Amino acid sequence: MIGADTSSFEVIPFEKDAGVFEVHQILLAINGIHILENINTEEMARDQAWEFLSRSARARITGGVQAIINPIAIK
Repeated sequence: MIGADTSSFEVIPFEKDAGVFEVHQILLAINGIHILENINTEEMARDQAWEFLSRSARARITGGVQAIINPIAIK
């Protein structure tokens, strides 16, 4: 799992000669690495939770391509 605090994980507009959402394709489709966007870690930083276990369950949606999840971080 990899995450960012922005709504787009990639450079937009896309770089010249790059595919559409190429980073998404490389991470998720090719390598199976899940992508989290719009992560708010302000409260964790305030609690100095520098190391933690992050757990999230997959969405119970058949055929879905994205989902809103509620990840849990345990310090």
